[in-house]
Amino acid sequence: MLFLISILSFSTVTLLTLGIAMKGERAILAERIENLRLLMDQDIETVAPELVQPFSIRVLKPWLARIADAFTRRMPANALAAIDAKLEQAGSPWRLKAAEYVGLKVLAVVVFISCGIAFFVLSDMVFIYKLLGLLAVGVIGISLPDSLLMQSIRERQRMIRRSLADCLDLLVVCTEAGLGFDQAVAKVAERIRGPLAYEFRRVLQDMSVGRSRADALRAMAKRADLPELTAFVAAIHQADQLGVSIAHVLRVQADSMRSQRNLRAREAAAKLPVKMLFPLVFCIFPAIFVVILGPGAIQVFRALGHIGN
Repeated sequence: MLFLISILSFSTVTLLTLGIAMKGERAILAERIENLRLLMDQDIETVAPELVQPFSIRVLKPWLARIADAFTRRMPANALAAIDAKLEQAGSPWRLKAAEYVGLKVLAVVVFISCGIAFFVLSDMVFIYKLLGLLAVGVIGISLPDSLLMQSIRERQRMIRRSLADCLDLLVVCTEAGLGFDQAVAKVAERIRGPLAYEFRRVLQDMSVGRSRADALRAMAKRADLPELTAFVAAIHQADQLGVSIAHVLRVQADSMRSQRNLRAREAAAKLPVKMLFPLVFCIFPAIFVVILGPGAIQVFRALGHIGN
């Protein structure tokens, strides 16, 4: 009986979510007929790129957009802009927009709460514990997408910070060889891989559509949100304003970035003894004590047993 109740609860929540997200039956049929009519009029080469797209883009993203449409209508524009900024800092995972990310959070909450209801209905816990458990599961469902997004942002920033010094060295070599700054950036973007290369290509794309170099570089620094990259952009902008040699400024910046990387490596090495203390105390030392003191303790217990007899 409890299993049946849990299945019904899960089905009710799922159908309610789908009912909010999807349109009416007549609207769906009309939309499908219209799409089929348009596809019949199109050439196969035009339709083929849509058919080879992955399942997540063809099916899941439209569902997320429909779910998010019911929740983002009353959200302020500043909140959606902040979500878009965080998604850009994370590298636009799965090409998500702010509305689709909100739909993903709603879907995560629904899935977690549904699983929590199914679990707590089958368990014999006290009602107050079940209620607290459902609240905890709901909080996890809300915070999990944000935690994953922040982890993606930190990982991307770490990769950019790690490759920034090497990229600046390549820029120095290219500019001292006679290339301009834009050509040097294009050459570096071809040679390296990673998020920093993507940001350099994004700068070149912005400049190709008419955006100034200063604005494109400032947009890159804003997307990455790294103090080192912000300082680099500020130095390049100041060199453009004052007419200083770009190669000299890049060499100074490369030396500074290399020094900062060495300092971060020394800092990480200095933190290792503290980080190794807890595994040593709780994992390694008990095993060593058992190996060293175990035979002696056994001999002592045997001797005490003979004395007692």
